Amino acid sequence: MNTRENRVKRFLRTHRVRITLTLVWGLVVAVLVAIIPTAISLDHILFNPKTVLVGATQVPTGPGGVSTANPTGKATSSPSTKSSPTPQPIGPTPTFTPPAGGLLPGQQIWKNGVSSYLFGSNDSEDYDSDNFDTDPHNIIQSSLKTAGLTLMRMFIFHYSLADGHRVTLGTNPQIQLNPGNPHEYDTPGPAVTNVTPNGGYELETRLQAIENSGMQCLIVLKDIRTDPANLADPNPDHKVYTDPYTGKEETDLDFAEKVVAYAGNRCNLYEIGNEPDLDDFTNSGVDVPHISIQTYLNRWVEFVSALRKINPNARFIGPVTYDDQGNDCYYSGTPPVPGAQPGDCYMQLFLRGAKLDGILPDAVSFHWYPCDNATDGFNGGGNCGPQQAQSYASVTQEVRGWVKNDTGYNIPVGITEWNFDPGSNPLGNNGSFMSKFSTAALNSMMSAGLNFACQFDAQDYGGYGYLDMFDINNSDQPKPQFTAIAAIIQQYR
Repeated sequence: MNTRENRVKRFLRTHRVRITLTLVWGLVVAVLVAIIPTAISLDHILFNPKTVLVGATQVPTGPGGVSTANPTGKATSSPSTKSSPTPQPIGPTPTFTPPAGGLLPGQQIWKNGVSSYLFGSNDSEDYDSDNFDTDPHNIIQSSLKTAGLTLMRMFIFHYSLADGHRVTLGTNPQIQLNPGNPHEYDTPGPAVTNVTPNGGYELETRLQAIENSGMQCLIVLKDIRTDPANLADPNPDHKVYTDPYTGKEETDLDFAEKVVAYAGNRCNLYEIGNEPDLDDFTNSGVDVPHISIQTYLNRWVEFVSALRKINPNARFIGPVTYDDQGNDCYYSGTPPVPGAQPGDCYMQLFLRGAKLDGILPDAVSFHWYPCDNATDGFNGGGNCGPQQAQSYASVTQEVRGWVKNDTGYNIPVGITEWNFDPGSNPLGNNGSFMSKFSTAALNSMMSAGLNFACQFDAQDYGGYGYLDMFDINNSDQPKPQFTAIAAIIQQYR
C-alpha cells in the first residue's frame, strides 16, 4: 500500500463521518461511508491476519478474520486442504492474484498467539543410513510425535547430493499427470540409498516418515535450474535422467511437477529452491555459480505457475535466501529489477520482482545462523550468547517490514533453517549451551510473531552430527536441543 492509502486508512479508522441527510448528497455520502470502511476492514483482516482485539486480549485470526484461538488459549486448526478466500484489495484491481492470506495449510495458533509452525525441523540429504527416515532404533519419529513438533522441511533433490542418482518417487501417486503412462512415478524403480537402505522409493519413504511423526510437510524443491528452454545442467555430478516414456531428458521442472502431483494433499507447502543466492560446490570440485536474481525470478514465475495448476491447495514460498537479506546487493548502474533502490539485496529484489511479475509468494523464507565459529557466550566470554540468540526477533522484524513495503501485503514470514552455527562445531554437543541457546532463540522468534521456523536438523548427520537433535553416536537418544524445544511446546500448546 502506498503512503496516501495508509493515511486514508488511519483517518477512516479514527474518525466518524457525520452525515447530514439531504435529498441527494446525503444518500451519496451514506453509501460511501458504508462501503469504504467495509472494504478497508476486509483488507486489514485478510492481509494482516495476526490479531484482533477482544477486550484487552489479543486473539489470533485466520482467513476472513475468524478467531483461531479463544481467551483460554485452546488451540484450533486450519484445514490443510481448504483454500482460503481470494481477497480484493483497495484501489485498482491488480494484475496478479494476491497471496492467500490467513493461516498456512495445517498451521494452528496456540496459547498467547504463538504459531504452531515455530516448532519445525529439517530432513535434508541423509549422509548415514541411521537417520530420521529410517529410524532404526524406533526413537526419532515417535519422540517427535510425542513432543508435538509440527512441521518437517524435507529436501527432495532431483539428483542426490551423495552420488548424483535421480531420486525415486513411489507407487502411490495422488494425481496422475499422464494417465497414458502407467510407470510415470515408479520409474526409476526401487533403489538402495541411505533413505531406503533395504531398497525402496525415496519420496514415498520420506512422506511416510513425516506422517508417522504426526507432522506437516514442507518440501524443498532444491533443483530449479533446468526447464524446456534451459536443458544444460551445470552440475557434473548429476546423472542426467532420460524419461523412457518421452525419450527426453527430464528437466528440473518436469521432476518438480511429478513431485507435487505424487504428493497431492499429503504436502501442501513448497519452497522454490534452497539458498539460490549461494554457489553450489559439487563433489567433483566444480563450483557452480549461484542463480542470479533475474534467473530466480524467471524460475519462480515458471515453477509456481505450473505447480499451482497441479495442486491449487498448495502454498509456495521463496526466496529461501541464506540469510535475511541475501546476496547480489545492488548499489549502482542499471537496476536488476525495475524500481530497485541502492542497497537492495536478493530478498528485496525478489519481493519487488515477484510483485511486478504478478506471482507473489504465499510466504517468505530465509535462513538464520547468527554465529560463525561459535564459542559459548552463555557461560563466559564466548561470541555466541544471549545477544546472538535474540537476533531472531530483529531479522524477523526487518524482513517483515520489507515484505509489507515492497509488496503491500502482510505475507507470512518464516526462518526455515535455524541453529547456532552453520558449520561442524563441537559446541553443538555442549548440552547446557544448546539448551540455553535454543530456548532464547525460540523466545525471540515468538516475541517477533514469526510465522514458521525449522530447526536444522532432526537427524541426517548434519554438521557431522553436531547439528542433529538425536545422537547418532548414542542409539539416537534425544539431545538437549530437542528437550528444550519439547519443553517450550508443552508450555504453549
